[in-house]
Amino acid sequence: MQIEKKDLDNLSSQLTIKIDEKDYADKVEKKLKEYRKNMEMPGFRKGKVPMNLIKQKYERALIADEVNNQLQEAINNYLQENKIAILGYPIPSKDQKDIDWSTAKTFEFNYDLGLAPEIDVDLSKLEGVTDYKITADKKMIDKEVAQIQQQYGSFSDLDEVKKDSYVLGTFTNEAEGINSQTTVNMADLTTGAQKKLTGKKKGDVVEFNSKDLYKDAHTMMHALNISHDKVHGLEVPLKFEVNGVFELKPAEINKELLDKVFGEGKIEDEAGLRKFIKEDIEKQLEQTSDNQLLNDVTEKLLETVDVSLPADFLKRWIEVDSQGKITGEQAGEEYKKAEKGLKYQLIEEAVAKKYGIKVTYDDLLNLVKDLLKLQMLQYGQAVPDEAQLDEIAANVLKNEEEVKRLSDQIIKKKLVKVYKENVPVTKKRIGYNKYLDLNKES
Repeated sequence: MQIEKKDLDNLSSQLTIKIDEKDYADKVEKKLKEYRKNMEMPGFRKGKVPMNLIKQKYERALIADEVNNQLQEAINNYLQENKIAILGYPIPSKDQKDIDWSTAKTFEFNYDLGLAPEIDVDLSKLEGVTDYKITADKKMIDKEVAQIQQQYGSFSDLDEVKKDSYVLGTFTNEAEGINSQTTVNMADLTTGAQKKLTGKKKGDVVEFNSKDLYKDAHTMMHALNISHDKVHGLEVPLKFEVNGVFELKPAEINKELLDKVFGEGKIEDEAGLRKFIKEDIEKQLEQTSDNQLLNDVTEKLLETVDVSLPADFLKRWIEVDSQGKITGEQAGEEYKKAEKGLKYQLIEEAVAKKYGIKVTYDDLLNLVKDLLKLQMLQYGQAVPDEAQLDEIAANVLKNEEEVKRLSDQIIKKKLVKVYKENVPVTKKRIGYNKYLDLNKES
């Protein structure tokens, strides 16, 4: 067997592979003998069929199989041994001659390669990247405090419905089969519905049109006890009988409440609560700022790093890979759509190689375990011991799609760390609302 490589340009090469009869003859002969041992044919005992009959029936197919196997193995080994990084996979050259598999003894194949470009990424030269520290403002903290006060507040009866009341009542529509008792939070209703209900007392009946009732369709879905499909576009008359009116008195922020919510002695007073909420919100916002940094560095890298691609090869590769489903012109359009993403993929791989970024099994295992612990704490469940967590996590990691999704998360987190350490970023504190405004402008 002979393999020769010819460079077509800086990013494209052609491999010529020649396979002679001596390369495959022994293996084909061995398989023919194995076939003969088990062959049964009328007029001959098992294993006694003449070899010339066996060859007539199977030899050319076996030659084709063996030549193709050797061809693929030879290409793969050549690329690995010579450390040739390619894009896509090798495809038959346009000048590949047709092969007559029924008679040929010597075979010659020409394959085109699209070479991955060598990329040098110098993160220290990037300019104009800001690393935001997004801060929680008083309004955000007030909202969280109010939610705690409402969640642990107490209800008291009212004589009539007010703007901020909670109303126990029953929605009915006989034709639609709706008969649902629910508690209505006046804040969830549209302005028009609030006006209709304000001032009503226990026993009063109010008529609504469903399309003008709730601000959010999903809230109405639960209130009317109907399906997700039914609620969207629903426009029917509804009767609502007031069964009771209540006022929510927010809980007082004191040590008793704080011990109940957070555990004894964890938070002493309202000032401590506000400090805790601020830190918690800002910790959650770190993910937002990290994503912003990742996006900003990505755009800067695409702007500044020179990435040349073997465009002609890739267009042909897309066409070949479609197995006849798209034309050459359509392949060109697909290439345009994929070009930017492919360039960044190559840049990211260069960064990962330069800074030693990789995903280990322990990385995946620990991430799954952390996610499991968080999920169980959210639902108030006991966290399993380490052995059980290891077993559950190992089962999760048997799913290839899940492994890919988790690997992407880990890579992004490691990239952010590398960028923060190596890109000359400008650090800036910014309030959440100002940060939102900043993104609207951009």
